[in-house]
Amino acid sequence: MKLNKISTVKIALLSCALSVFGGCNDFLERNHPTEVSDDQFWATMNECSAALEQCKLWVKGAWGGDELSLVFLEGATDNMYFYSNFDQRIVNLGNGSLVPPSDNNKPTGWEYYFDAWKNYYIRIRRCNRFLEHVDDAYFADERERTRMKAEAKVWRAWYHIRLLNWYGRNDGIPIVEESLLPADIYKSRNTVDECLEFINRELDEVLSITDKDVFPFLWDEGRRERMSKATALALKMDINLQFHQYDIAKDAAKKLIDSGSFALYYSSSESNDPGKSYRDLFCYTGEQNKERIMFKSNGLDNIWFRNMSTILGGQGVSAPLKSLLDTYETIDGKTIQSLSASEREQYEKDPLYKPRDPRLYATILLPNDNTSISNYTFEPFNPNSSDYVGKSGASRSGYLVKKYIDEQDRASAGGSLDFMIYRYAEVLLDYVECLVETGDWQNPDVEKYINMIRNRAGMPNMDKSVYNTQEKVRELYRRERRVELCFEGKRYDDIRRWKQIDILRGDFYGMNKFGTEKSCDKNNENAYFKRRVEITRAFSEKNYWFPIHQNQLDKNPNLRQLPKW
Repeated sequence: MKLNKISTVKIALLSCALSVFGGCNDFLERNHPTEVSDDQFWATMNECSAALEQCKLWVKGAWGGDELSLVFLEGATDNMYFYSNFDQRIVNLGNGSLVPPSDNNKPTGWEYYFDAWKNYYIRIRRCNRFLEHVDDAYFADERERTRMKAEAKVWRAWYHIRLLNWYGRNDGIPIVEESLLPADIYKSRNTVDECLEFINRELDEVLSITDKDVFPFLWDEGRRERMSKATALALKMDINLQFHQYDIAKDAAKKLIDSGSFALYYSSSESNDPGKSYRDLFCYTGEQNKERIMFKSNGLDNIWFRNMSTILGGQGVSAPLKSLLDTYETIDGKTIQSLSASEREQYEKDPLYKPRDPRLYATILLPNDNTSISNYTFEPFNPNSSDYVGKSGASRSGYLVKKYIDEQDRASAGGSLDFMIYRYAEVLLDYVECLVETGDWQNPDVEKYINMIRNRAGMPNMDKSVYNTQEKVRELYRRERRVELCFEGKRYDDIRRWKQIDILRGDFYGMNKFGTEKSCDKNNENAYFKRRVEITRAFSEKNYWFPIHQNQLDKNPNLRQLPKW
């Protein structure tokens, strides 16, 4: 529906009014008295639709916007070494040098969007103002009003979810569900339990809508980015899992499973390549699929430029670590750690010594790969190659991220792939985690869903003679989750949820930067398969949450910095 000229002017004024908090103003301050008044703006459905758009802040996989880049966030984990002139705080988070931002420690232009506290509360206030005024406008179709209100509530819940996840794991966050008067803007934190209760209530309200034409379980393809009952369930599943509310998380996951709306993606190709389905899922070939639940269109812009090698027009900023490589099983379902010493040595010399989990080849560009990109061989240990480890823009570890790399982006060195925020495989894994962690690890669904994911990747069923205790099944599940979801922005949350501090402490390795001989002899300085320290992680208890900008603490005497920051 096209807007008339008057409406366009009003929308421009609205953008100014709603963006006032992006500057020096506090995120809870009232609108300036000279701005367009509410009774001037909130008149028609068109204006409400424009206001709803101003409420949205999508997470992205790669680069840009006011949000954290989730692919690169894995550079603060044991999956990847990330180094760049942007997202520097991810680098600092990974090496233990991150400090709370302040006026004397201002984020650079590249890092501004890392200030999620302010950015989310800006959008929460926009949602609140929308919900307070949408009933004042004229709607020819009341169903559209109900739909918009439901979407705004899901967005508001999501922002509280992300704030609670980043800043509130210990002490909770302020719940803001109305535009506040000046005397009320300095809110204290609500408890974690109060926050979870609010979020679940908010999501349950939209899930109770019975009219499918107003708020369906899933929108048609042309409107898939709208919030729906499916996205509300995915959000409910995730936040309750993060805080070990397993019964609630399990119920939400089961409703997604039982809906019949989703399925693991399988390539339509009749190829015998066992890894093709998983590989195509993250390429343009499989972009529209029944596995995606919540996604950001064009959420992987610049993915080629950021991740690919310099010889192909990229920056090579993401370097997978050897600890991730060692997580992938052999093709017959054995872990590298369970092999004999002689076989482990062979895999040290050559990661492709024998066939491995096909997801490895779909996810990580390995040395001497000459099949992934036409007329190109990845040669990180060839001194005459631009890929040579140690050269500017080359991988620091000897590996590159291959996931999301599609040759279609080669000419532009850009990328316009959608980024899946939640997909069906994660739902299956979340459901399994709920069963395992509540002692129901022998439930047939555990084996069923793990095998579904493994089989889609070309891997055998779980070996029940090996995985025959709760701890063993937990080990398998967590390894499967790491492999299946790596570089999707999940690993940091997983480590924090499992409270595995030790995983992110100490030295992390790549291959020898200056080696020239195919050897892993520790006494041979020329052995390029010898492990070489790439980064030393210094994860501490404070990294379970992010620090708040000092400006926000100065403005609100009822807030305090998070513990140990």
